[in-house]
Amino acid sequence: MKEQIHDFDDYSEFMTKQLRTLRHFERCLFSVWCADRLLTSHADLLSENLSEPELRTLQGIVNEIWDSLLEGVIPEKDLLNILDMEFMGNNDEWTDPMKEIHPIASIVKQSVGMCILSCRRNDVGLAQTIAQLEIDCFDCILEEDDPSYSPDILFEHPQIQHKLEAQLAMVKHLRGEYELDSRLRMMFL
Repeated sequence: MKEQIHDFDDYSEFMTKQLRTLRHFERCLFSVWCADRLLTSHADLLSENLSEPELRTLQGIVNEIWDSLLEGVIPEKDLLNILDMEFMGNNDEWTDPMKEIHPIASIVKQSVGMCILSCRRNDVGLAQTIAQLEIDCFDCILEEDDPSYSPDILFEHPQIQHKLEAQLAMVKHLRGEYELDSRLRMMFL
Protein backbone atom coordinates (compact mmCIF):
# COMPACT_ATOMS: atom_id res chain seq x y z
CA MET A 1 0.00 0.00 0.00
CA LYS A 2 1.42 3.36 -1.03
CA GLU A 3 0.10 5.47 1.83
CA GLN A 4 1.16 4.62 5.34
CA ILE A 5 -1.66 4.04 7.76
CA HIS A 6 -0.59 4.28 11.37
CA ASP A 7 -3.85 4.69 13.23
CA PHE A 8 -7.62 4.87 12.87
CA ASP A 9 -7.50 8.54 11.83
CA ASP A 10 -5.15 7.73 8.95
CA TYR A 11 -7.32 4.75 8.00
CA SER A 12 -10.53 6.79 8.10
CA GLU A 13 -9.05 9.57 5.98
CA PHE A 14 -7.56 7.11 3.46
CA MET A 15 -10.72 5.01 3.07
CA THR A 16 -12.98 8.05 2.87
CA LYS A 17 -10.84 9.39 0.02
CA GLN A 18 -11.00 6.01 -1.76
CA LEU A 19 -14.75 5.56 -1.27
CA ARG A 20 -15.49 9.08 -2.57
CA THR A 21 -14.42 7.85 -6.01
CA LEU A 22 -17.38 5.42 -6.08
CA ARG A 23 -21.00 6.14 -6.94
CA HIS A 24 -23.69 5.46 -4.33
CA PHE A 25 -24.52 2.10 -5.95
CA GLU A 26 -20.91 0.91 -5.73
CA ARG A 27 -20.62 2.10 -2.13
CA CYS A 28 -23.70 -0.02 -1.36
CA LEU A 29 -21.97 -3.00 -2.98
CA PHE A 30 -18.83 -2.29 -0.97
CA SER A 31 -20.82 -1.95 2.27
CA VAL A 32 -22.71 -5.23 1.86
CA TRP A 33 -19.45 -6.93 0.83
CA CYS A 34 -17.86 -5.79 4.13
CA ALA A 35 -20.89 -6.82 6.23
CA ASP A 36 -21.01 -10.20 4.48
CA ARG A 37 -17.28 -10.74 5.14
CA LEU A 38 -17.86 -10.03 8.83
CA LEU A 39 -20.78 -12.47 9.00
CA THR A 40 -18.76 -15.16 7.26
CA SER A 41 -15.45 -14.71 9.05
CA HIS A 42 -17.05 -14.68 12.51
CA ALA A 43 -19.71 -17.35 11.88
CA ASP A 44 -18.59 -19.61 14.76
CA LEU A 45 -18.46 -16.81 17.31
CA LEU A 46 -21.84 -15.51 16.13
CA SER A 47 -23.49 -18.92 16.42
CA GLU A 48 -22.23 -19.13 20.03
CA ASN A 49 -23.40 -15.62 20.96
CA LEU A 50 -26.59 -14.99 19.00
CA SER A 51 -29.85 -16.86 18.85
CA GLU A 52 -30.51 -18.93 15.74
CA PRO A 53 -33.41 -16.66 14.63
CA GLU A 54 -31.26 -13.55 15.07
CA LEU A 55 -28.41 -15.06 13.09
CA ARG A 56 -30.80 -16.13 10.30
CA THR A 57 -32.25 -12.63 10.24
CA LEU A 58 -28.84 -11.00 9.87
CA GLN A 59 -27.86 -13.34 7.05
CA GLY A 60 -31.27 -12.91 5.44
CA ILE A 61 -30.90 -9.12 5.45
CA VAL A 62 -27.47 -9.34 3.84
CA ASN A 63 -28.81 -11.80 1.25
CA GLU A 64 -31.76 -9.51 0.41
CA ILE A 65 -29.47 -6.52 -0.08
CA TRP A 66 -27.12 -8.59 -2.24
CA ASP A 67 -30.05 -9.89 -4.32
CA SER A 68 -31.30 -6.39 -5.03
CA LEU A 69 -27.85 -5.00 -5.82
CA LEU A 70 -26.97 -7.94 -8.05
CA GLU A 71 -30.14 -7.11 -10.03
CA GLY A 72 -28.62 -3.67 -10.60
CA VAL A 73 -30.71 -1.58 -8.19
CA ILE A 74 -30.33 -0.21 -4.71
CA PRO A 75 -33.06 -1.78 -2.56
CA GLU A 76 -36.32 0.16 -2.71
CA LYS A 77 -37.51 2.16 0.29
CA ASP A 78 -40.26 -0.41 1.03
CA LEU A 79 -37.76 -3.28 1.13
CA LEU A 80 -35.38 -1.25 3.30
CA ASN A 81 -38.26 -0.55 5.71
CA ILE A 82 -39.03 -4.28 5.90
CA LEU A 83 -35.34 -5.09 6.47
CA ASP A 84 -35.17 -2.41 9.16
CA MET A 85 -38.18 -3.92 10.91
CA GLU A 86 -36.66 -7.40 10.71
CA PHE A 87 -33.37 -6.09 12.05
CA MET A 88 -34.98 -4.27 14.96
CA GLY A 89 -37.66 -6.88 15.64
CA ASN A 90 -35.36 -9.87 15.89
CA ASN A 91 -32.67 -8.30 18.03
CA ASP A 92 -31.86 -10.05 21.31
CA GLU A 93 -30.50 -6.81 22.76
CA TRP A 94 -33.98 -5.26 22.58
CA THR A 95 -35.84 -8.30 23.92
CA ASP A 96 -33.27 -9.12 26.61
CA PRO A 97 -31.31 -5.93 27.43
CA MET A 98 -29.46 -7.64 30.30
CA LYS A 99 -28.01 -10.30 28.04
CA GLU A 100 -24.25 -10.03 27.63
CA ILE A 101 -23.19 -9.94 24.00
CA HIS A 102 -19.67 -10.49 22.72
CA PRO A 103 -18.19 -7.24 21.33
CA ILE A 104 -17.54 -8.86 17.94
CA ALA A 105 -21.15 -10.04 17.69
CA SER A 106 -22.26 -6.50 18.45
CA ILE A 107 -19.92 -5.08 15.79
CA VAL A 108 -21.17 -7.55 13.17
CA LYS A 109 -24.78 -6.70 13.99
CA GLN A 110 -23.95 -3.02 13.74
CA SER A 111 -22.43 -3.57 10.28
CA VAL A 112 -25.66 -5.16 9.02
CA GLY A 113 -27.80 -2.34 10.41
CA MET A 114 -25.47 0.26 8.91
CA CYS A 115 -25.59 -1.58 5.59
CA ILE A 116 -29.34 -0.91 5.45
CA LEU A 117 -28.68 2.73 6.29
CA SER A 118 -25.94 2.92 3.64
CA CYS A 119 -28.50 1.89 1.02
CA ARG A 120 -30.85 4.63 2.24
CA ARG A 121 -28.31 7.44 2.21
CA ASN A 122 -25.68 8.45 -0.28
CA ASP A 123 -23.10 8.93 2.49
CA VAL A 124 -19.42 8.09 2.08
CA GLY A 125 -18.99 8.10 5.87
CA LEU A 126 -21.37 5.17 6.31
CA ALA A 127 -19.43 2.99 3.87
CA GLN A 128 -16.16 3.98 5.55
CA THR A 129 -17.57 3.13 8.98
CA ILE A 130 -18.73 -0.30 7.81
CA ALA A 131 -15.24 -0.94 6.42
CA GLN A 132 -13.72 0.16 9.72
CA LEU A 133 -15.91 -2.29 11.64
CA GLU A 134 -13.88 -5.07 10.02
CA ILE A 135 -10.73 -3.52 11.53
CA ASP A 136 -12.52 -3.07 14.88
CA CYS A 137 -13.33 -6.79 15.00
CA PHE A 138 -9.71 -7.72 14.48
CA ASP A 139 -8.69 -5.19 17.12
CA CYS A 140 -11.04 -6.98 19.57
CA ILE A 141 -9.54 -10.35 18.68
CA LEU A 142 -6.00 -9.13 19.26
CA GLU A 143 -6.99 -7.47 22.51
CA GLU A 144 -8.56 -10.72 23.76
CA ASP A 145 -5.89 -13.13 22.55
CA ASP A 146 -2.59 -11.28 22.95
CA PRO A 147 -1.71 -9.81 26.37
CA SER A 148 1.20 -7.87 24.83
CA TYR A 149 -1.00 -6.28 22.16
CA SER A 150 -1.06 -2.50 21.86
CA PRO A 151 -3.44 -0.57 19.56
CA ASP A 152 -0.40 1.45 18.49
CA ILE A 153 0.78 -1.49 16.36
CA LEU A 154 -2.61 -2.58 14.99
CA PHE A 155 -2.02 -1.27 11.48
CA GLU A 156 1.38 -2.99 11.31
CA HIS A 157 -0.17 -6.43 11.82
CA PRO A 158 0.02 -8.62 8.67
CA GLN A 159 -3.66 -9.60 8.89
CA ILE A 160 -4.71 -5.97 9.09
CA GLN A 161 -2.49 -5.22 6.10
CA HIS A 162 -4.25 -8.06 4.25
CA LYS A 163 -7.70 -6.69 5.19
CA LEU A 164 -6.70 -3.20 4.03
CA GLU A 165 -5.36 -4.54 0.74
CA ALA A 166 -8.57 -6.52 0.18
CA GLN A 167 -10.75 -3.47 0.89
CA LEU A 168 -8.66 -1.34 -1.44
CA ALA A 169 -8.75 -4.03 -4.14
CA MET A 170 -12.56 -4.15 -3.91
CA VAL A 171 -12.83 -0.36 -4.19
CA LYS A 172 -10.54 -0.39 -7.24
CA HIS A 173 -12.55 -3.26 -8.73
CA LEU A 174 -15.82 -1.36 -8.26
CA ARG A 175 -14.31 1.70 -9.98
CA GLY A 176 -13.79 -0.25 -13.17
CA GLU A 177 -16.04 -2.42 -15.22
CA TYR A 178 -17.46 -5.32 -13.27
CA GLU A 179 -20.21 -7.86 -13.67
CA LEU A 180 -23.14 -8.01 -11.30
CA ASP A 181 -23.02 -11.66 -10.33
CA SER A 182 -22.61 -13.67 -7.16
CA ARG A 183 -18.83 -13.86 -7.59
CA LEU A 184 -18.66 -10.32 -6.18
CA ARG A 185 -19.54 -11.76 -2.77
CA MET A 186 -16.37 -13.86 -2.67
CA MET A 187 -13.89 -11.42 -4.16
CA PHE A 188 -10.67 -10.63 -2.32
CA LEU A 189 -11.30 -12.91 0.64
